[in-house]
Parts: sequence; C-alpha cells; structure tokens
Amino acid sequence: MTPPPPGRVDPDLADRLTDAVLLSGLPVAFGEEGPGVRVRSARPAGDADRCAGTAALDWLPSPRLTGAAAMAGPGQPAGPAREVVGTAMVNALAEFLPAFGLEAGMDASGRELRVGPSLVPAGGLRVPPGVLAARPVGPALEELALPGALLETVRRSAALAGLPLATHLGGTGITLAPCPPGEGEGGNEADGGSGGVDIGWNPSRRLADLADSDRPEAPDAATARAAVDAAMRHALGTALRACGTELRWLHAVHRLRAYGESVPTIRR
Repeated sequence: MTPPPPGRVDPDLADRLTDAVLLSGLPVAFGEEGPGVRVRSARPAGDADRCAGTAALDWLPSPRLTGAAAMAGPGQPAGPAREVVGTAMVNALAEFLPAFGLEAGMDASGRELRVGPSLVPAGGLRVPPGVLAARPVGPALEELALPGALLETVRRSAALAGLPLATHLGGTGITLAPCPPGEGEGGNEADGGSGGVDIGWNPSRRLADLADSDRPEAPDAATARAAVDAAMRHALGTALRACGTELRWLHAVHRLRAYGESVPTIRR
C-alpha cells in the first residue's frame, strides 16, 4: 500500500479514530475550532522522526475557554485551566483507545499523543448496523430534583471544558444523579451525603447497546465501555475541577461527587 503523503493521516486510521471517539461519547473537532478531539497529522520532532500517515490527537476545549486563556494575564485561572483540561482528556484517550484496538502512545519527546498506521490491527471493535435497542432515555435533568445552583455550576464547567452534558440519564455525556442520603465517605452524611450530585459518564448509545446485546461483538464492546468509563471518570475529576466545580472522590462508595463552585472561577 502506498503511504499517504507527508502531512496527511492514513485515511483508514483517521476513520477508525473518529469512530472510536464518537463511540466513546466524545465530540470530534474539525479544523482549529473546538470543542472535541482533533485528529491531525503528527509533527516530526526531527529529521529522523518518520511519522508519515501517523495521527496525533489533541483536545480542543470550548472557544470560550480558549479565548479566555488567550486574554488571561498572569495568575488568572483560564490559561492553566486550558492546559489541565487538554492534558486530562489526552490522558483519557491514551487510556481507552487500546480497548478499541488502537494503540496510542506519546512520541519520543513526550509532546503529542500518537497512533500510527503500523499499530492498526486488522481487527478492532466494529459496531454492526441495527444495534440500537428500543428503550426509555430516562428522566431529564430537570426532573431529578438536583440543587439548581450546583446543576448550573456543573453545566458551566462542562461547557467550558467542551464536554457534553447528558440531558437525560440515558443520554450521552456527563451524567448527574442525586446522591443517596447518608452516603458519604465511610457512610458519614457530613462527608457528602447531603447536597451533592454524583458525576458519571455515558458513552454513545451504539456502544452501550452493543455491549448489552447478545451479538458476538458484545464482549469487546463491554470491555471498551468499561475502559471509557474508567478513563472518563478520571478525566472529569480533573477537567471539571479546573473549570470551576468542586469535586471529591468518595473512595468507599466508588463515586465522583460534585459539591458546588470552586475558586478561582473563570468569568468571561
């Protein structure tokens, strides 16, 4: 097969990366505008860096955060927040892409996450047509009796980071749910059982329904769903905090919980 010209990503690799990102529930960014995962050609680190056809992945947050970071002065939170969000999301991609048959790794200089054509196996997770199952989407956010101020805080942080917020419990993106009364760290209500919201992540319906089906691909889809869930929970704990939400891991109950607005906040 003739390799793609310099500065171009292998077309099959680009298609597979795009599909994996969308299956995970993340948006894909096109061009220089976010939000989402940008799939671009790798940039050679030197004359000996042979990376023809290799893809590099970046996370582009919302234009609002990008603009605020560009205008931020020393000590203002927008610049560091943009860097933290980008690093958290690139780390999440590196964690879950192998479950889709795409081995990702940093280049020798450690400056960009790459997936090369030589690392693309013949197999990998493919979602057959007709996999979507008929099922209720779950209650809408407005029906969950969540604290209004806390809901708006998470919504604002998610929008800044460029992350989708599920409008229903069964939707794709960040999920919010009331935390059970008295369920804090070690069962102590004072440590998180009141007033907080539990944070989770739903992948795309295509991936979730395939994982729950009786198709031959279901075990691989379940593995990918679990990898996405673990990676995104880690990323959300970092990215949402950087964008203004106070969060805490409750290790005893394996939950990520939001409590309110953190400081400093990003205003623009």
